[in-house]
Amino acid sequence: MPAPARREMILETAIRLFAERGFRGVTTRELAAEVGVTEPVLYQHFPSKRDLYHALIEHKMAKSQPLYDQLEEIFSVGADDREFFRRLAHLIVLWHESDPTFMRLLLQSGLEGHMLRELFFERMSAQFLRRIADHIGVAIAAGRLRPADPQLVSYAFCSMIGHYSLDRLLFPFRDLPGSCGPAACRESVEQMVDLFLTGLEKR
Repeated sequence: MPAPARREMILETAIRLFAERGFRGVTTRELAAEVGVTEPVLYQHFPSKRDLYHALIEHKMAKSQPLYDQLEEIFSVGADDREFFRRLAHLIVLWHESDPTFMRLLLQSGLEGHMLRELFFERMSAQFLRRIADHIGVAIAAGRLRPADPQLVSYAFCSMIGHYSLDRLLFPFRDLPGSCGPAACRESVEQMVDLFLTGLEKR
């Protein structure tokens, strides 16, 4: 097998095993055996576990490139603020649903206090939140949104939609809002965007 293909297989297998058993439940020997190589071959591709974990993040980013392209389009299209948040919300849901195995891997890393959670936050989550906060800051400065901490607004919005997305993955048996299919999910997400922008207080 060509080296790039073998490296890809190692990464895909590592994601699957870590997601199923946790990081403490998988040894390098078991990973190598699952791939069908020896441990020395594994170390040729990833000299240390940290190298492997960095590669897992980069692998996920490469796989998510179409979603990043959509994100760039959202920032560049020049839509009004409501449309911006609406499109962003649907993209967050899609990001969670596009790779449930990786989402389970992140949950495992959080439960175990694993270094992958820091790598993920530094490489992906923090940049994503900052980018949204910058956009919100411009809208606030222009007077389109009321004064608020842009970073807090970014975090609050992504937390709301992200938690909804995780619930759909973790509790598919529950009667969640929008759990009856894509159309119902879309309607629920757009209602959450409306609640986020307008609030519940009567004016």
